[in-house]
Amino acid sequence: MTAKKIKDHLEHQFPLKLSYNKVWEGRQRALEGLHGTWEDGFKMLWSFKAELEATCPGSIVEIDCKKKKDGRVYFSRMFVAIKACVDGFLVGCRPYLGVDSTHLTGKYNGQLAAATAIDGHNWMYPVAYGIFYKETKADWGWFLTQLKRAIGIPQGLTIHTDACKGLETAVHKVFGEAVEHRECFRHLMQNFRKHFEGDVLKYMWPCAWACTIRRL
Repeated sequence: MTAKKIKDHLEHQFPLKLSYNKVWEGRQRALEGLHGTWEDGFKMLWSFKAELEATCPGSIVEIDCKKKKDGRVYFSRMFVAIKACVDGFLVGCRPYLGVDSTHLTGKYNGQLAAATAIDGHNWMYPVAYGIFYKETKADWGWFLTQLKRAIGIPQGLTIHTDACKGLETAVHKVFGEAVEHRECFRHLMQNFRKHFEGDVLKYMWPCAWACTIRRL
């Protein structure tokens, strides 16, 4: 529940008036009591790494940290590839990976990146995920290097991304000519509409969905 909903619920149930800030602080204390603090979560990463590697041997959990001048160590980025997911991708999915990231919106900002495949039912299949600060060439290069370490280079592998320059550069730098690299069609269409108009636009998506020349 949001702080506003909690405030409304308490004021309806009890004869009192509460400030929004007081309810928000109480909610934060309750969450810390249930789940621990954000800082405790970072400290538990190494326990998570040890448990996952022990219970699912062959999994890859990389935690990258930075050491400041004062000697303290800070979390920088993380990569996780569970062995069962990797094996399922290599054995049971077509050689296709969609790679992208989304913004983290909690107390600490950053990017949640994922490499996702498609299984035999055309459902999304998770292969690996990671956390880093920004979509830079360095961070994407690090993520894709770990991904290559996890899955190798399956025959016919295609990596599908958006038009993020850092990601495009990292794909070519890490995988080179060993994989096909394709851009997201929705992003291509957005750029296409900036320069062209007319009936041709309504044929673009059907062409993208066509898997044979005959269907084109």
